[in-house]
Amino acid sequence: MFDIGFWELMLVAVVALIVVGPERFPGMIKKVAYWIGKFRRIAATVKSEISEEVDKAEQLQNLLQEQKEILRRNASIDLSQPAVKPKSLEQKAKATDEAESPSDSSSQAVTKNKPS
Repeated sequence: MFDIGFWELMLVAVVALIVVGPERFPGMIKKVAYWIGKFRRIAATVKSEISEEVDKAEQLQNLLQEQKEILRRNASIDLSQPAVKPKSLEQKAKATDEAESPSDSSSQAVTKNKPS
């Protein structure tokens, strides 16, 4: 990440040892290690959350593309011809009569069975 080599790290450690002193140096190293670990955990969490959000965005993008493709296919249907041919008035009247006749016979059956 920062591309710090072994010799650069040793130079920083020697300067820190001179500045802080040998008594406080181990405690300072523990604190630095603690903060570096905490920073790495936070960075890993942020990285995983960003990755999850990118995956969700890609899924939404794919769904949107599929919906656009479906709409494009449906829009290409020939609208000059009707989907269902209209029935003539005679056919509509027959269908209406046939639909009404079973209900009439059932009402007659109910009236026949009714005690007077």
